[in-house]
Amino acid sequence: MVKLSSTEEENTEFLSSLWDKYKYLILLSLVLLGAGIFGWESWSQNRLSNLQDSADMYESFVNSLNDDDLDQKVLADQIIKKYPNTLYADLVTFHLAKISVEEEDLNKAEEHLMWILQRHDSKWGSDFDPIEATARLRLARVLIANDNSNKALEIINESENMSSSLHEVKGDAEEKLGSYEEAKLSYLKALESNQSQSVEAILKMKLANLDI
Repeated sequence: MVKLSSTEEENTEFLSSLWDKYKYLILLSLVLLGAGIFGWESWSQNRLSNLQDSADMYESFVNSLNDDDLDQKVLADQIIKKYPNTLYADLVTFHLAKISVEEEDLNKAEEHLMWILQRHDSKWGSDFDPIEATARLRLARVLIANDNSNKALEIINESENMSSSLHEVKGDAEEKLGSYEEAKLSYLKALESNQSQSVEAILKMKLANLDI
């Protein structure tokens, strides 16, 4: 039998008293810790399953792009309803907007693009969000085509990251409204930040038309 020193005996008694006093709390903590680990693993598995499922659904959608538009719409709606807060939902909604434009249903196209914009607007603060920027640009173009240039200007002016394309579309809206000086200024700003020779030629042509 091992003989304990007085200090060891005191420590043993101390630990024993602690156990008697806090054993239920310790056991509860261990149970909660185990539940937490199990819950985390369960959550991780569920998230992984959702990621795989959403990816598979999007792959099916991509494979349907050569099929009838109705099939594409059905698959897109399924993704949006099941996984609305994913990049896949954004991408299929962009495609739905494209279909609506091709069908000359500009109101529906506006609805699709506004859904994306509202989901992303200010989500990244002042940082550049490519999804938000694309939705804003396309929405402004749809609004101009739908004779709603004032609304297009509102959408553009809300942007915290003005690109060359946005300046150009802003000029298009201003030109439609007869604000030629403002349109000229917008086209010049678009030229300053533009890096494409083909776009530069278009901008110069638009500026020339304003001088006529």
